[in-house]
Amino acid sequence: MPNRHEHLWIPDGEVVNLPYEPQGRDKDMGLEPAEHGSKLSLGLQNILSTFERIRSNDSLGADDIMVFKVLLPEGQKIDNAMRQKFLEGEGLKINAVKDSRQVIVSTKKSMFERLTNRVNTYKNSGRLKNFQYIEGFEPYTSEEKQAATLRRHLIELGENIQIDIQMMLLPKMDHISQEKAVGTLMKKIIQLEGKVIDEAYELSDGTAVIRAMMPMNMVSIIADDLAIYRVEETRFFSDLDTSGFNPFKEVLKRNSNVDVNGLPIVAILDTGIKFPPELEDLVIEHWAPKGVTMGSGDHGTKVASKVVFGNLGYQLASKVFTPRARVIDCCVIDGKVPENVMIKRLQDAVERYKDIASIFNFSANADKPIDGDEISITGYELDNLMLKYGVQFVISAGNHYVWRTASTLDDILDDDDTQIASPADSMLGITVGSIVGVDHGGSISNTNMIAPYSRKGPGFAGLRKPDLVAYGATLLPGGRVARDQYSVLIGPNGIFCDDAGTSFTAPDVSGALADILSIVPNKDVLLAKALLYHGAQPVWDNNKITSEEATYIANLYGRGLVNPDISKFSSDNRVTFVRTGELNKKTKQIVKFHMPSILENIKGRNIVRVAVTCVTKPPVDKSKGENYLSAYIEASLHKIDTKGKKPSANPNIKEGRMKWDTCYHFEKIFSNFSAGDWEVWLVLHTRWEIDEEMNIPYGLAVTVEELSGKIDIYTEIRNEVAGRFMPLSNVRIPISF
Repeated sequence: MPNRHEHLWIPDGEVVNLPYEPQGRDKDMGLEPAEHGSKLSLGLQNILSTFERIRSNDSLGADDIMVFKVLLPEGQKIDNAMRQKFLEGEGLKINAVKDSRQVIVSTKKSMFERLTNRVNTYKNSGRLKNFQYIEGFEPYTSEEKQAATLRRHLIELGENIQIDIQMMLLPKMDHISQEKAVGTLMKKIIQLEGKVIDEAYELSDGTAVIRAMMPMNMVSIIADDLAIYRVEETRFFSDLDTSGFNPFKEVLKRNSNVDVNGLPIVAILDTGIKFPPELEDLVIEHWAPKGVTMGSGDHGTKVASKVVFGNLGYQLASKVFTPRARVIDCCVIDGKVPENVMIKRLQDAVERYKDIASIFNFSANADKPIDGDEISITGYELDNLMLKYGVQFVISAGNHYVWRTASTLDDILDDDDTQIASPADSMLGITVGSIVGVDHGGSISNTNMIAPYSRKGPGFAGLRKPDLVAYGATLLPGGRVARDQYSVLIGPNGIFCDDAGTSFTAPDVSGALADILSIVPNKDVLLAKALLYHGAQPVWDNNKITSEEATYIANLYGRGLVNPDISKFSSDNRVTFVRTGELNKKTKQIVKFHMPSILENIKGRNIVRVAVTCVTKPPVDKSKGENYLSAYIEASLHKIDTKGKKPSANPNIKEGRMKWDTCYHFEKIFSNFSAGDWEVWLVLHTRWEIDEEMNIPYGLAVTVEELSGKIDIYTEIRNEVAGRFMPLSNVRIPISF
């Protein structure tokens, strides 16, 4: 990349903080209380009948705890402080949110009787009008608790087969009730001819999970228990093979000019690393949690080689290999590892190395697609580790095997089995898919198309996944790996080989992120992530695509193809402004950047492109269903018009500006505009439980790009702003503790 320049820092002095008071008001539903109240009363009667039927054998029955579902009317959402206060005021504890209109609640039987009486008051007198915002009360049924994939499995395999399942207990139960419920459920599992596997374990929010082998025909019976919130098949994680690999001989020569000790660090959570002696100084430490059986390290070594060297095929031509990162070997995979075991291993690894590495690569996925209506258990646990320790996970999208029987790429993409697999639905992680970098006769994917094996989106709750793509190998008929610059890896003990899979594009992105992190003030991994997304290049034509097409493309390629050079550097015609900050729900920010006057008088079309990326790190809550993310930051671009005003200048297509996502990432091309200080407006939107004073961090990148490539706007901007925006190397940001 010629004419490299440092990005420019947006200091606090270029940010205006304004008070922000979101307005909301309830509207009268216009319901007839007698008719509506009768419907609510009938729902409560059904719930009571269900409770009395199962009470004697229910794990919560002895404590008189009832669990049921509250439905809100169409257009109403539980994401509303007034709804929450009303339900809690009626003695209902909100344990979980299935979606914006369905809430799982619990209460004592005495409070349930009070609720029944109050509904009757509403029905008979029209008082207590807040009941008009309740659509209905219903039992929370056994069928609803079973994951869709589990129900499909029952149909496919029949009722008598034994199945390995995980039963998640009702979130937000008090500890004593949960302990009692766990003990009762374990006895019930045995009575139903099941077998408890390992001790019950707890998720980061304290919710207990029981793993057991059960006959399929008993799953519905155990799911009837009121203490159980969700039942799903146990996921197993292993290294992701797409085919056999093709080893070949090559001389390995290291670039002796690189200071190894100055390289950034990535932790590799995999099958172990077995580099040859001449690369061993690139491995900081070898570690495995207790109980792991060390294997060949085949998969982990290949993954590590991608982190360290990137696309080896380019360096193979020069016969000199230049490392860009060091690695920590965390051997957490030794065959098919069940979810409960894998979570503990991942927790141990992050707790051990959090102060050494900010980036953790996990190239392992479950063998089945996500359900999509609920965040996966491991995806949730990775999000919690990232929030707790300030680290960043990079995750493979997963491989599928539909390519073995499909004849076209369209056949593959139309198959539901090609959706991403856990933990690729992690909302704070960076999920990476594969695209093909070179045309090969016989491959059903050509250059810049999704690779035949790479899983696609959408992710959890229909949100965009993967986040990014990188070039990887493609497959030929029979599953042979086509050799090119993107297929080359280093296997155990220095043997070169070709292999394919999202396992090897995720570490390419991990290494790129580590490279970007090396130029970021304070090694802020959130800003490095923003720059990684910001530099991603589309592999499609953005001109005249519809919103539906944009959504479809995003579910294949995310934000685009990773380009570390563009992420790291500005150039003569492309200037990037960056900033980190925080927002709470009482304040919005106006962030300034500069449009140079040299562009103002250019005549013609498509003169300048402005791109905006804002990445956030909000709290998460698995019990909230599709309301999983507790906050997001809305970013809006404002230009200077001919009257000196600053109207919104966002693109027409909404893709890239989705509510309740962790990133706003969009761009727009301008032909007519005025120079001066343009703005990005940032507004925080939160769920009801977020305190007014809670600050949500963000990383922001804004680029002004002159599209002819002939004008040096970097120098013009530096001259016009007179030191307001400083190069990154001159920035010293105080570290707060």
